[in-house]
Amino acid sequence: MAAHQSDGRSDRGLRTHERIVVALFELIREGNLQPRGEEIAERAGVAVRTLFRHFDDMDGLFDTAMAFMSEQFDLDLVVPKIEGSLEERALAYAKAQGAIYEESRNYLLFYISRAKTEEEANALRSAHTQSQRLRLWSALPEVAAADPDVRHSVEAFYSFQMWDQLRFEQVLAVEMCHQVIASSTVTLLSKGKVSANAV
Repeated sequence: MAAHQSDGRSDRGLRTHERIVVALFELIREGNLQPRGEEIAERAGVAVRTLFRHFDDMDGLFDTAMAFMSEQFDLDLVVPKIEGSLEERALAYAKAQGAIYEESRNYLLFYISRAKTEEEANALRSAHTQSQRLRLWSALPEVAAADPDVRHSVEAFYSFQMWDQLRFEQVLAVEMCHQVIASSTVTLLSKGKVSANAV
């Protein structure tokens, strides 16, 4: 009997733990990048003291969320099946990246904002950039073969920072962002070919 009671408490504890983390993700998705403990507890339907029985402090809760996000970002980086001409592939890849950025924007902003120092923030960006770079090279091998200045420029076109600037600073429509990124990529890679042939 005691074992069953213990299992029941354990199951309830796990469900409560999960509700708290889900509540945090919901608030972040809605744009609340610095949710307070009271807001998370209210969304999860638990008392604030219950939240802090499951997590020592807010940093502990945020760290749990960041670890999960990191795993999800890696899953999102599966290379989509892209075929066709350079123009077709550049556009298809811009659409694939755009879909990820649109879905994950607030999570990415939260993830970067949690860095405690500028050095840590740069390390997070660097790790994400390296994953994106390998994914881009798989979809557009022309980028990997390009001169360094062209390669770095095209990598920047497909970055989260570029997407965020086009969408939320220049306020471009999603379709226009796709076209800007793809056409810039094709133009730059084509110029690189011309320069190489001229030599």
